[in-house]
Amino acid sequence: MKIVNYDKKFVLKKTLQELPKDEFSKVLNYESLVKQDGDKGLRKVNELIGLSSPLEFKVSKEEILKADRNLDEGLKSSILIAKANIESYAKRQYQTLKLSSEDTTRGISLWSEIRPIDRVGLYIPGGSAPLFSSLLMQAIPAKVAGCKNIYVCTPPNEDESINQAILWICYILNITNIYKIGGSQAIFALANGTESIAKVDKIFGPGNLYVTAAKKIVSADVCIDMPAGPSEVFIISNEIKNTRIIAADLLSQLEHGSDSRAVLLSLNKHLLENVKVEVKKQLKGLARQNILKESINNLVLINFKNIDDLINFSNENAPEHLIIPDTNLASLLPKILNAGSIFLGELSPESFGDYASGSNHTLPTNGFAKSYSGLSVKDFTKSITVQTSSIEGFNELSNHVITLAEAEGLDAHSNAVKVRKEIIDCKDQHRSAFVSRFTNETKIYTNINIDGSGSFSINTGLSFFDHMLEQFSKHGKFDFMIEAVGDLEIDEHHTIEDVAITLGEAFKKALPNRNNIKRYSSIETLVMDEAKSVVSIDMASRPNLTFSAPKMKPYVGDFPTEMFEHFFISFVYTLGFNCHITTSGKNSHHVIESTFKSFARCLASSLLIDDSAMNSTKGHI
Repeated sequence: MKIVNYDKKFVLKKTLQELPKDEFSKVLNYESLVKQDGDKGLRKVNELIGLSSPLEFKVSKEEILKADRNLDEGLKSSILIAKANIESYAKRQYQTLKLSSEDTTRGISLWSEIRPIDRVGLYIPGGSAPLFSSLLMQAIPAKVAGCKNIYVCTPPNEDESINQAILWICYILNITNIYKIGGSQAIFALANGTESIAKVDKIFGPGNLYVTAAKKIVSADVCIDMPAGPSEVFIISNEIKNTRIIAADLLSQLEHGSDSRAVLLSLNKHLLENVKVEVKKQLKGLARQNILKESINNLVLINFKNIDDLINFSNENAPEHLIIPDTNLASLLPKILNAGSIFLGELSPESFGDYASGSNHTLPTNGFAKSYSGLSVKDFTKSITVQTSSIEGFNELSNHVITLAEAEGLDAHSNAVKVRKEIIDCKDQHRSAFVSRFTNETKIYTNINIDGSGSFSINTGLSFFDHMLEQFSKHGKFDFMIEAVGDLEIDEHHTIEDVAITLGEAFKKALPNRNNIKRYSSIETLVMDEAKSVVSIDMASRPNLTFSAPKMKPYVGDFPTEMFEHFFISFVYTLGFNCHITTSGKNSHHVIESTFKSFARCLASSLLIDDSAMNSTKGHI
């Protein structure tokens, strides 16, 4: 522990250590053994390093259930609080990954589909301090992301048991693939697969130098989360009153390991001197003396003359954790460019982030926060870009893409566009569109062809609504592909409304302009037993819906009749046209079905291509 007066030449020594060459060679040998011999190779590695191997690497169901019976109820309660907060924040992160459909050019729609990584391996350190909190930080984002296959490796105790908290967390998260194996050999098992342990697509988790070396070795063949090194904390403070909490925060990081590092940056030399005394005082009462006696040498207290140098130094070193307890220094936040996680205010200890506030404690160390972020739900997912083009979008971009492709000498790329141009030129009509709509409640995919034959593939989760949309398709001779995922467990409102909006958007997109269509379709009448529906449409007029229907029973099948009129409101105002609907009858089913059928016929008639038709003079297209 030392106080340093900062100057431009001062450089903080890197803490990241690498194995000596002879030890690294041993790790390479361990990899070969696991690759060649699978489970037998794991046992050979354990034997080489003086460890016994369990009879079965996989933890049994009874061992998991035993942890549920034995774990302290108070610890269970605290774990559940941590779980709830981590899960809540991970779900918020997941929502930010979604990109809904937007046009880059009119008629060219792009969006992102989020998919989970199928098989993930989580390494959880054991030994003197089993980090069950690390399991929470890795497994919960994996679960929120939707990862189906989660494999956990953790070193067993001498009696071949696994830490009870680790097993109980797996129990409440329904993770059953847990293995009694640690060290570099666990990483090689996850990367290559053995008879007991499946090969994964990505490996997560911190570990010692052997684990870090193994992750570096396998990173050529399997993804890893991030470079890992010894834990570290930087604190920025000038307030003497914060002396005690600063000393406590510095020591909380130094107890992780003998190579952990803690740094205090300040403009107040008196604070540095006070903290030095307070650290020595608090150190005496802590349990992990063997570690702290070594790591205390990695505590540096740095005095700066100006705040700009202090901020630049912090950004250049990109600390894993950055604590700013002084209230008046919160304004520095916009200037902090590099840090794994930041803790603002005197009541925000880094320990909160390590355990239960909801942020993730798996963070980049040793300056890697310049280019890496802390672990999040995003790390357990893949983003797949999807795009679709309408005829308008195709015509807008096709010539430009042909020019660009031919300029690069890639005539096959150019030809892939040209053959489509020929297909379009051969068709009299091509009015189709694909639209997706994502909200917090629903995800809707809609593909329509106005000039179709009445074919359909429809799944909204509401069977009667599906039936009505099928009638819409058949009687209008529109081709519909509609796939909807909604919150039907809560109510049907969002699904019905969002399908109507998305369907309206699809028709609007398929009609880049409304020139040369029939436009008017007056008095389309359809009877169904005692029910009668009359619909009139002006396709190029101002949005308006005049709707009249008798009172109906609350539900027809699984369809709430209160949404009957609302469907047409959403569709008409999204597409933008004038529509009058009058339906009479006593049977609720017949009233709704006759309306959908007559509406579809009237809409189809108004959209017929007619080169002699007159355009609207009302200025609304």
